[in-house]
Amino acid sequence: MTVLWIAGPRAAGKSTVGWSLFSRLTARAKAGYVDLAQVTFATPPLDAAGRARRLDAVRRVHRQAGARHLVVTGDHADLVPGAKLAWLHASRDQLVARLLLRGAGQGPPIPGDDLRGLAEEELRRLAVPTPAPAAADLVVDTDGRTATAIADELLDRFFSG
Repeated sequence: MTVLWIAGPRAAGKSTVGWSLFSRLTARAKAGYVDLAQVTFATPPLDAAGRARRLDAVRRVHRQAGARHLVVTGDHADLVPGAKLAWLHASRDQLVARLLLRGAGQGPPIPGDDLRGLAEEELRRLAVPTPAPAAADLVVDTDGRTATAIADELLDRFFSG
């Protein structure tokens, strides 16, 4: 199973791009999509080992169902050995704009979104562009681009075969 992990700083567009990519990928082959934050909600919060176990269980279910590809979004890209890593980069201005939208309840609906209702000052503080790790297979600048365009780039780069 080919695994593409989409990571980046908060509000870079991981979930939106990941879903868009998954939607396109299913036209070519059986595929699955996992938003790590969504499958690891727990009280108390899961540690890295707990998150890895939960992700592995979901991955096995997709593989047993015949999925050839899996798109994963979220932090901890090292949880799946051998996964390809696409890092989404966004400037501070773009991160601020996206965080402010999510804080106001706009943008894509994300269950459990802890940004909704946060004060503008706190949202601005969270806008921190993060450099891509050395392990990134591709760094994608998201400024001024749609999730669809980015998903198409990832589809061509990682699933053209």
